[in-house]
Amino acid sequence: MSRFSLLLLLAVALRAAEPAPGLAGLTYSGDQSALEALDREIGAAGADSVRLAALESRLLGVLQRKDTAFAARQAVAQRLGSILALGKTPAQPQTYRVLGNLLADERDSDVARLALEPAAGPAIDPLFVTALGKSTGRPRLGLIDSLGRRRAQTAVAPLTALLTNPDPATADAAASALGQIGGETALAALASAPVTPAVAKARLAAASGLPAPASGTALRKLAGEAKLPAAVRAAAFRASLDANPADAADRLAAVLAGSDPALKSAGLEAVAASAAPGLVASLASKLTGFDSGTQASLIAAFARRADPAAGSAIASAAKHPDAEVRAAAVSALGFLPGSSATAALLAGVASGEDSGAAKLARQSLTRLNGPGVSAAILAGAERGEPALRAVYLEALALRAMSEGLPLLLAARKDASAPVRLAAAAALGDLGTAAQLGALLEWTLGATDDAEQTRALRSVVNVILRQPAGAGRGAALFSAIDQAAPAVALRLLPALGRMGDSESAACAARQALRGDAKLADAAVAALGRWPDASAVPALVDIAEKSSLAGPAKAARDAVLRHHGRIRNVWTESSSVLVGRLMAKETDAAGRAPLLALLHRARDTAALKLAESLGAEGALAAEVIRANGKGEPGVRVSGGSGARNVLDFKSSTRWSVPAAGEEWIELDFKVGRPLRALTLDQSTRTGEFPEKYEVYVSDRAEAAGPPVASGTGQRNQTVIALPAGTRGRYVTIKNVAPRADSSWTVTDLYVD
Repeated sequence: MSRFSLLLLLAVALRAAEPAPGLAGLTYSGDQSALEALDREIGAAGADSVRLAALESRLLGVLQRKDTAFAARQAVAQRLGSILALGKTPAQPQTYRVLGNLLADERDSDVARLALEPAAGPAIDPLFVTALGKSTGRPRLGLIDSLGRRRAQTAVAPLTALLTNPDPATADAAASALGQIGGETALAALASAPVTPAVAKARLAAASGLPAPASGTALRKLAGEAKLPAAVRAAAFRASLDANPADAADRLAAVLAGSDPALKSAGLEAVAASAAPGLVASLASKLTGFDSGTQASLIAAFARRADPAAGSAIASAAKHPDAEVRAAAVSALGFLPGSSATAALLAGVASGEDSGAAKLARQSLTRLNGPGVSAAILAGAERGEPALRAVYLEALALRAMSEGLPLLLAARKDASAPVRLAAAAALGDLGTAAQLGALLEWTLGATDDAEQTRALRSVVNVILRQPAGAGRGAALFSAIDQAAPAVALRLLPALGRMGDSESAACAARQALRGDAKLADAAVAALGRWPDASAVPALVDIAEKSSLAGPAKAARDAVLRHHGRIRNVWTESSSVLVGRLMAKETDAAGRAPLLALLHRARDTAALKLAESLGAEGALAAEVIRANGKGEPGVRVSGGSGARNVLDFKSSTRWSVPAAGEEWIELDFKVGRPLRALTLDQSTRTGEFPEKYEVYVSDRAEAAGPPVASGTGQRNQTVIALPAGTRGRYVTIKNVAPRADSSWTVTDLYVD
């Protein structure tokens, strides 16, 4: 070492004796600048042995100070350990002496371990072993853990002595450490110790760490020891297969033929994952020698490997008398490389009487891949037994084989009803707009009810796969319009499945053709429509039908729709109500329609109500009040108060039901009130436990409740006394419900 280096080391040593303000007082949550500066110094030192030695001395000095905080001691020990782990310069004797003494210290043992555990060199392990002999309790457990992590062979003897320590934690820790250290001596010591879960796991770890072929021998011995826990024996058996792959197949066969469930489970996992040569072929040749449950599980393991060596055995198992084995085999065939013979086998099962196996066979035929498979399916769809052809025709669609479309269309003229049904259904899944015309002809020409229903369903499926927009259902609408009433009646269900405004208009045209049966069916279909797009069509029927029954049914369907679905009222809604009202000849018939206008605020609705004089006076007053704008909303707590008036089922106001919650509406003017509806939507059970309703013209003078009652699931409809009117409405929940909320998705006012 040069004279300059010696002088530098001397200067650094003197500096280490100086106070280190900042670093010694480091806390977990305080200023970290001193630690950050230290990390920068360590990084800058790199592999410079002189600078590292200086840092080592400096950090040791901080550890030796009595006023160094624990957080600082921990941080300094970690950094010291990183320096010692580099091994760029031998640790100074003073470092070993100080840290070795700290290892046995009750307070600082963990700090010393932080510094010494990562350090390299033969001098470190003896420090731990020496400290182990002086320690008890928690420090001893930490030292045992460190010796295991360091795989300290010199610690085998003292750790062996601790295997019988009366403290279970110490004995278990010693066993774990011996397992980590490994080697023949450690394994022998563990084998002589009383069997505990910790000892068993340690023996497994030690045996796994031996070099081959000793590891294989040791693992096989463990797998055969009945006194060991089942999980350890299974793990040992599994590891032994990888350690000695040459005899893995024979050993697996022996285990699968046995009755040990733990080893069987491990063996089946090995079948799916082991790289042992010839494993699948060997076990497949012995498949029939195992019990049915094992055969089924083994077949499933073969499927995960997708090894063709198991193909023949699995194909034979597809005809096994046991249902579990058959199901496993049929399912597995879909994952193995296939052939035309495999396709024929699966089609045969799919057309058989065993419904469970038939379903699995269809799934496997859909997945099947291999040379000649698609050609075999096409050929089977064209000719053969009707039941088999039906399976192959279905497979064309499930496999998206568009080359089979000509076969599907040609099947319309087939003499077999099952073949025609299968082809019509497959066209619905595979067909495009180009086949829509042919499908419509098929539907119109079918004389069998089931076939016609199947073809019509396929027509709708093809239409619905086309881009949404005007005209996509034009071909179907034209066919229905031109069909005889009896035929149109059979086609009508398709319109409900499409469920758009064009379909609704087509249904209305059928209702206006003058055929009573067709009209009744069309109105019934529109009454079940999922949204408001059916309302204009129903109004057309009520207004224009020459048949009294369908006309009245259409008008009633409009009323039911508005009772069932509450949307934002628009001027077009008022116009439609006005058209219905024009057909009514007496006040009784107009009354429910006038009630609908209570939701309006547009000029058309107001003019209509005013045109009826006294009869429409109440409706006119409500419409004028609505015209003042949306009511103001105040709530007792929670967020989203305006959500109760937005007509959106996806938004809500919700608060815990403590028995003191309220919603207040301010209509800005006094107005008549008939009913209030609290809609919980999907929060069906979050209704008010008990409610009270207050109506007044002054917010500060509510007066007594005008209505009270118990909330209901889904919707709480509150009928108000006749003649109720006011500007302010307050709805209160007046009873608590444990662990529940009061939720309002929408609040409807009538």
